[in-house]
Amino acid sequence: MIRFLFLVGKLHNEIIECLNAAYGDSSPSMTTVKNWFNEFLGGRTSVFDEPRSGAPKTTTTKDNVIKIHDLVLADRRLELKVHEIAETVGISKDRVGHMLHEVLSMRKLSAR
Repeated sequence: MIRFLFLVGKLHNEIIECLNAAYGDSSPSMTTVKNWFNEFLGGRTSVFDEPRSGAPKTTTTKDNVIKIHDLVLADRRLELKVHEIAETVGISKDRVGHMLHEVLSMRKLSAR
């Protein structure tokens, strides 16, 4: 509704009044209306989230799984600790643990 009122030519104060009349206590705050008004004034046309860059979606790639699998098979006594595997492959300890347990279905066994 903010976008529609902006396109009609209303100013942010008029938009706030219209929203308060229509929605009462449930209407968006003055700050929210002003932020959206300024976004539209700056040329934004969509009310949907814009794509973000951010961190890679996953480190559980086939290459990383193969590297971890090969490291474990090279030293079956697993003298390599999880943090050493993480440093070697270049990913976090949490991801290494996830790949060992969930992807490769490996678990620690002790022979006593």
